[in-house]
Amino acid sequence: MSNTIPPQLLTNPVIHHPPNLDEVLEAVPACAKSAETLSHMVISIDGQLAKIDHALNTLQPRKTGKLRITWWKRRGKVTPAVVKWIYVKNMQRWRAERLSNESLVISVRSSVEFKADAPAVKELMRRTKALLSLRARALETMQRFQHAADLLHAANEDKLATFNADLNGLLEALDNRTDSPDSEPGPSSPVLLEMEPEDDD
Repeated sequence: MSNTIPPQLLTNPVIHHPPNLDEVLEAVPACAKSAETLSHMVISIDGQLAKIDHALNTLQPRKTGKLRITWWKRRGKVTPAVVKWIYVKNMQRWRAERLSNESLVISVRSSVEFKADAPAVKELMRRTKALLSLRARALETMQRFQHAADLLHAANEDKLATFNADLNGLLEALDNRTDSPDSEPGPSSPVLLEMEPEDDD
């Protein structure tokens, strides 16, 4: 078997794009669409949380133990969280105590002032817990994809550039060969010189 590349392959300047180029390019808006879908999900969840907070404010008296949904700024990002308001008598001021998602339902007060609407508040807390969990999953999915894409690009950017430079050198060396099947690459073709000859079958 000869290792000689047919001259017609070397003299044809037309480079055909891979047949799946359109499919690859279509993945770009598809990824953007997926991110947009998750973004709309988060926006919808935030809207429902705002409605729940309004109901919580109406159903509970202005007493220690009142639950509300507030927005906390953490690591440069604003996130919703359920807080329990506590009145500190000696300081004559209110302070908010952030609650974990696992303790939302059991944190609902059922004393005299809160008793009448305690069942409704508990149901709102169940819904809040589900919404906060879903919101976190949606954001985590977007962040995980973005992080993975950034890492993959950063880890391979230089490698791809080197591969491309080597490929261009190889193709240029092949293109500079004569049409004679007995011709050999000249000493100015380092890429070809590094290639080990294959044994004929």
